[in-house]
This record gives sequence, structure tokens and C-alpha cells, in this order.
Amino acid sequence: MLLRNKRCPNKPWDPNLTAAEVRRSPRRALRWVYRRLTAAQRGLPQVYIAGVKKGGTTSLFAYLTAHPQVLPPFRKEVKFFLYMYDLGERWYRANFPLQRHLAGRLTVDATPNYLFDPLFAQRLMALNPQARLVVLLRDPVRRTLSHYFQNRERGLEPLPLAEALKAEPRRLAGEVERMRADVCHSPWKYHRFAYVGESLYAEQLERLWEHVPREQTLVLRSEDLFADPGATLREVERFLGLPPWEPEAYLAFKKGQYRLTAEEEAVAERLRAFFRPHNKRLYALLGREMGWDETP
Repeated sequence: MLLRNKRCPNKPWDPNLTAAEVRRSPRRALRWVYRRLTAAQRGLPQVYIAGVKKGGTTSLFAYLTAHPQVLPPFRKEVKFFLYMYDLGERWYRANFPLQRHLAGRLTVDATPNYLFDPLFAQRLMALNPQARLVVLLRDPVRRTLSHYFQNRERGLEPLPLAEALKAEPRRLAGEVERMRADVCHSPWKYHRFAYVGESLYAEQLERLWEHVPREQTLVLRSEDLFADPGATLREVERFLGLPPWEPEAYLAFKKGQYRLTAEEEAVAERLRAFFRPHNKRLYALLGREMGWDETP
């Protein structure tokens, strides 16, 4: 059942109307107030770009929302089913266009943590059971490393790579249980430090498909998006029933860069060996190989 709304004492009543947000952009805050007042007349997204983190979701969102028949939300990562679920359906609807503007058009929620979240699929189906999902999967070793180095760059990860991976089970212990028990419990730690866990794709898809009909999902390789974004966008357009269209240029968004030390290279090789059986499970689930097992 969809949560109506619950006041969480450890959270702002509306993250878009905090004092800091109002000071940063009073005009944007006024736009949000109007959206809140008209929430009942607003639609829900017909499509979700649901993951994975560091898999190209920002780029695909930019390409898709440039399509003349796709309208963007108030912000790219709405994160409703993760951090804002306690705010209820009206808050969520405020993020999207008015229903009259969606006649013959789509709107989208692109939140890369959705696939990994253990509560997302059930929450989504309670609110929006006809929604379609696009899932981008990236080589799990490269996704894990990119995730780690993004945290390092942002000052969120003090540990060296090997130690951070070793600390992951301890850091995440009990988090899922706390998330299930209390809608006010923040999943921040769970999503921030699940370097390896978020790269175990087969179990995430199996959990997703327990609730979401498989035919409502499109699973793509991130590497194909990076190498040929036009072809990937056309596949997404066919899945969503959109007429063919493409932007004048395909820019890469949020492209992280890092260089491994010799010690980190050794860790990456151990990760490659660790993920091989998990990749085979994924290939069997999808009925196709993804070409990751021998990638350096």
C-alpha cells in the first residue's frame, strides 16, 4: 500500500523549501510552491531510468528528455522511493508536468539507485503499476571502481580501496532491516557504500521481477550507450513507443576519471575473479552475455 505521508522528525518538511534552498533560488522555490499547489492535476512518470549508479543514467536522461515528446521533471533524480517516500504521493506528483501537458507525451524519473533499493519495486507497483523501466548495467568491476573513486573525490570515503571493500559488509550490516522497519530511516549509508553489492545485478533483477512484469523492463549495457549512444537511444525509443529522434550531438555527462595504483590494480583483478560467477548467473537470467569477464 502506498504510504500517505508521515512526518519524520529528522527530516525537513520539504527538501525543496528549506531556508538554504529558498536563499539559493527564490524563483525556483516559488515554482515549487506552485507545483505543490497543483499536485493533484499532475501526472506520474511513464518511464523510470532505474540504474545503475555510474552506468550512464545521467547521459541517457539528457538524451531522452531532449526528445520533443518527453517532458523533464522538476529535477533529474527525484529519489522519491528512496529518501522522500514519507512525503507521500502529492509531493511526488509535484515533480512532474500537468496531466494536460502529458497528452501524447512522456515524462521520466531517472534515479540510479532505484534498482539496488530493496523497497523500490513494491513501492513503485503500489503507485504506478503500468510504469516501464530502463536499466543500464555496466561492467561490475568498472562500476565498483567508479563508485569508489567518486566517493573519494567527494570526500565521502576516507579508506583505501581494499579497506573500503573489506569494510562494506560491516558498514551495511542491518541497514535493510532498518529501512524496512522505519520509513524515516535514511538509506544514505546503504546506497553510498555498497560498492560490490550494487554490482551484483542478477539478484537485483530477480528481486525487481518478483514485482514488476519483465516485459515492462528494458535491460541495456552501459558500454553500448557509451560506444553508440544513438543506437541505444533508438532502442529506448522503440521500447517506449516514441518516434525516432536524436539530438544534434551526444555529450557524455558526469564522466569520471581515475588512475589505479599497482595495489589497486591487484584489487581490480581480484574483483574480476569475484564477479565471474555472478556474471554467469546474470547471463543465464538475461539469455545473453554482456562481455565483461575478460575486460581489463
